[in-house]
Amino acid sequence: MKRAIVLSGGGARGAYQMGVWKALRKLNIKYHIVTGSSVGALNGALMTQNTYFKGLWFWYNIKSDSVFRGKNIHKISSKESNKEICKKCFKAIVEDRGLECSCLEETIDKILDEDKLRNSKIDFGLTTFNLTTLKPIKLTKKDVPKGKLRDYLMASATCFPAFKKKNIDGEHYIDGAYYDNLPMNLAVEMGADEIIAVDLKSLGFKRKLKEKNIKVTYIKPRNKLVFFLVFHKHAARRGIRLGYNDTMKTFNKLDGDKFTFKHGNLTKNYKRYKTKLEKELNRLMDNKKSSAIGKVLKATYKKEISIDNLTKIIDFLGKSFELNDSLIYDIDKFNKILSDKISKMEPVDKKTIKQKIKSGNIKGLIKERNMIKYIYDEIETYNKVKSSKELSNITLLFPKEFLAAIYLFVINK
Repeated sequence: MKRAIVLSGGGARGAYQMGVWKALRKLNIKYHIVTGSSVGALNGALMTQNTYFKGLWFWYNIKSDSVFRGKNIHKISSKESNKEICKKCFKAIVEDRGLECSCLEETIDKILDEDKLRNSKIDFGLTTFNLTTLKPIKLTKKDVPKGKLRDYLMASATCFPAFKKKNIDGEHYIDGAYYDNLPMNLAVEMGADEIIAVDLKSLGFKRKLKEKNIKVTYIKPRNKLVFFLVFHKHAARRGIRLGYNDTMKTFNKLDGDKFTFKHGNLTKNYKRYKTKLEKELNRLMDNKKSSAIGKVLKATYKKEISIDNLTKIIDFLGKSFELNDSLIYDIDKFNKILSDKISKMEPVDKKTIKQKIKSGNIKGLIKERNMIKYIYDEIETYNKVKSSKELSNITLLFPKEFLAAIYLFVINK
């Protein structure tokens, strides 16, 4: 059996692949072939020469001037919006005719060991596109002329027109994503009969796998990653953590979807609160004045909370209260954080919320956590007077916030 790791392109999102590699090492998963496109080719070279700590150093300390050089492109901060970064890059693309990436070549020289890669028992392949001949290029390490490996790695990573074209022996090359951004077929051609594919969900062509009998395990970001030109150490370190977490979840060693928990935590949490949640929901649904609640919940959950439903509620709460999505949590501590946050919130301005709802244009006007707090308070009111018209009406408009508030109410009992 020959297992291949296939790495897609994605610019600064490539830090995620470093986290995947960290998890594969932890799981002791061996591989015999690595193929990649763009940044996937760069990471793939490191995986082939098996220099994990060099790769970790590269991504852990990366910054914009590790990649770019030019009079019109300045340091890019992770705090800048995509719009601000796009303005900077567009200016450089127009005035400098593409971003100058000679800094990246210098960085590659520090971490690439061509002899070690060529002598490795692990085979390596990459994709690029010859703009001069208008032909896609698929190369294995034995196909690359000696001394030219860095050039072809750069060619694969040249995201034209954002980056300047790469000149090799008088011909121009651009990003492998213009041909195949997830080169699984190349891996099969090199002998792979099992694939672990790391897809960064970036722009580019992705060709269907021709061989249907190949087992493919996909690892994809479950959370939003940075804009592909944001080369910043803090963003990269988050990407590494997310890549590790998602890989461990893919192989059932950690729990969760958007947020990550210790193995077995979500099952334990589900068993603890399932009956209590359903009891609370059914109590609200059975009240005649809460028929709206019943309609929403029956249509969505059919009076039964599944473990997947509960995971979505937990993810929604974590996002709403802006918890760090790259950490590995203990579910009891996670619940305690949520409980503390809801209890420390100031009472929301009910009058303003009601006015915004009446205006009919509620999308984006009310923060999710404020609606959760509002509904949470209404549930407490309901429990005192056994009736809340406001609670019934709001459920139709904010079913996610309603279920999140119910969860918080139950864990705080």
